[in-house]
Amino acid sequence: MENVDIIIIDDDPMSGELTKDLLTDDGWKVLLIDESLKAIEEIKRIKPKLVITDIMMPGINGMEICKRIKSMAETKSIKVIILSGKSYESEKQRAFALGADYFIAKPYNVETFSKTIKEIIENNSQSKVTPPPPPSKQKESAEDPTFNPEIDEKQVRISAYGIRSLGKKIETSESKYGRQTLSVSIETKNDIIILDAGTGLYELGMDIINNKKYYKTIWLFLTHFHLDNIIGLPHFLPFLDSSYTINILGPNDPEKSLKEIIKSNLYSSFSPIPSPPKAKINLYEILEENYEISSDIKMATMYSNHPTTTMIYLFNIKGFKLAYAPDSEIWEQSTAFQDYNERLGKFTSNFDLLIHDCYYDDEDYQNYHHKGHSSISVLLRFAIRNKIKNLIPININSDYDDNRIDKMLLTGENILKTSGAATKLTILKEKESAVFNISGT
Repeated sequence: MENVDIIIIDDDPMSGELTKDLLTDDGWKVLLIDESLKAIEEIKRIKPKLVITDIMMPGINGMEICKRIKSMAETKSIKVIILSGKSYESEKQRAFALGADYFIAKPYNVETFSKTIKEIIENNSQSKVTPPPPPSKQKESAEDPTFNPEIDEKQVRISAYGIRSLGKKIETSESKYGRQTLSVSIETKNDIIILDAGTGLYELGMDIINNKKYYKTIWLFLTHFHLDNIIGLPHFLPFLDSSYTINILGPNDPEKSLKEIIKSNLYSSFSPIPSPPKAKINLYEILEENYEISSDIKMATMYSNHPTTTMIYLFNIKGFKLAYAPDSEIWEQSTAFQDYNERLGKFTSNFDLLIHDCYYDDEDYQNYHHKGHSSISVLLRFAIRNKIKNLIPININSDYDDNRIDKMLLTGENILKTSGAATKLTILKEKESAVFNISGT
């Protein structure tokens, strides 16, 4: 059949024939294809004005057909309509992301269907279904501060919204230390930095929306792409607010890029959020280098001793030095082939604060050492040896109950007491904060 105006791809004979009859009666030359595997070659051969394809079909689904049409030079100008009973907003978003010109939900209105098709083909329709506009931005009060009035110029506030690992199952027992996975904020008077995007990120985002409206530029640092550290990404509420700019930084991982992680969590049909982000998002893949975050904050990075490409972030905030290494194994004894301890010590020597992996107590570490996580005793001895002023253990094993964590921390306190070191051990429970003073400013 030559000189075809419209190709319909639908494996449902009743639906396909109805669509074909409506368009044929309106004067269009129509070809119905009920096997999606044959569709691409016919489209390339015939080059119709329009392709109408269902989503759910055996073989190649409608989304993949749309993607292929729009990615080939000889067919990309062909208009594509996705016709489907899957009328979820996420499916519409996905269709438009793959290049669809229009999305029509089944069952469609048979009285107006042909008119809609005519307008699309003749390109004089202004009624293309597009994502809903973002909610109207609330007018900000002229009195809203542009800086954090709760924090002094000489202070840094660290807040824990999640300090646990994900574990093999979701624990149901209550814990005074909390159950959310990793997400920590660093606040100064002018800046906010978020470290990792575990389940704690949801509450952190709510706080930003409700209580910290003065932070309109947000820095989000991902150490690596294990599920514990990114599971909260789709639920970060500032993504849905156009008044925010969110800079996301992460490692340059050869298996999956930062762009792919953000796309799958925020922009694909696999994302649990109902619509794509409204905030301005900037992505930065980083290496072991030095960076400037703001006029007050400088940052350096180093690779961590942990499976997959994992970063450690080292910040200098007006002279206050802190390191964040939530997935990092400091070996109990270095060898000629393993100098990680010395290298990390060189970076963090005399730091004001180290936020570091403390996944295991000493008993477990004997059985699970060299798996990518540290123990309390190894961590304390490292901090003492490198004269670190303050230590916050993080990434606590999700299997540990409060009693076991208490004993682990007591072990750490006893090491400090015996050594006479000046290092201070602080555990931040979920939703707790610690304020540190910046000296020399």
